[in-house]
Amino acid sequence: MLKKKTSTKIDEAVAKSVNFEITVADLARRSERRAWWVAFSAIGMSLILAGGYFYMLPLKEKVPFVVMADAYTGTSTVARLTDDFNNKRITTSEAINRSNIAHFVLARESYDSAMINLRDWATVQTMSASSVASAYTELYSPRNEASPSKIYGRNRAVRVKILSIVLLGGGPDTPPKGATVRFQRSVYDKQTGATVPLDSKIATISFTYKTNLRMDEQYRIENPLGFQVTEYRVDSDYATAPPDEVPATGDESAAHQPGTGAPASSSSVGEALQPGVIPPPPTIPESNQEPSAPRQTPATSPRTNPNGGRG
Repeated sequence: MLKKKTSTKIDEAVAKSVNFEITVADLARRSERRAWWVAFSAIGMSLILAGGYFYMLPLKEKVPFVVMADAYTGTSTVARLTDDFNNKRITTSEAINRSNIAHFVLARESYDSAMINLRDWATVQTMSASSVASAYTELYSPRNEASPSKIYGRNRAVRVKILSIVLLGGGPDTPPKGATVRFQRSVYDKQTGATVPLDSKIATISFTYKTNLRMDEQYRIENPLGFQVTEYRVDSDYATAPPDEVPATGDESAAHQPGTGAPASSSSVGEALQPGVIPPPPTIPESNQEPSAPRQTPATSPRTNPNGGRG
């Protein structure tokens, strides 16, 4: 048989057809690969968006807050309503700062002839820098006529009630360096049991912590973390005075005497270490008693003799 000869044009047309099929198949494979990449990218983007949504979901939660204002002092407090109404959320450092500030103010502003020798004097001295401690020592100096020991003696005491403690100067990464404390003082009569409001004060405090303080073991128990008040100032709070908690039954005029005569402010920050021995507590004078009237002997009537004469 004779071999059929094909023309060159037919061969070129067949070659073009084969190349076209290969090109179409290659384009289909590329399109499929591209579609899978797009699908995987869409799935990944969806997962990222879902994660971001769940991460930001708590920000859309509506948390109620209760703001309460004191009717007499104007001090406002903010409380967050949670499921646990008994336990308030507070950090450890904030709790320690508030506790140290409260201990210092209670010991510094209160007065009791028994407690000042047992605890208050040592607490103030160990928690005070040199300038604040010297001002407190001068307050109870025998030369100070406005000393609480001379005003109130042994029969009366000054009680302190802290209304609020606001920490100042703190940030997300920095601890607070100061605080503002509102408190009320009242005079308690140990003989009659009557309590009479004295005044309302605002204390401005600057404090720090010094771990290298040299203190005896008994004083280290009072101030284990080296809390130091570097500046202390007390101003009068001119808010409306609260009503009497305990009605007074005795003479109220004696209770409304001037304050303890504390200095308006202390000097600058003291950097000296607290010595191991603090000054001795003040000597409380005996209660002033009214001088008793001189004792008079009854006059003896003249005796009459039986004879009518006087003996």
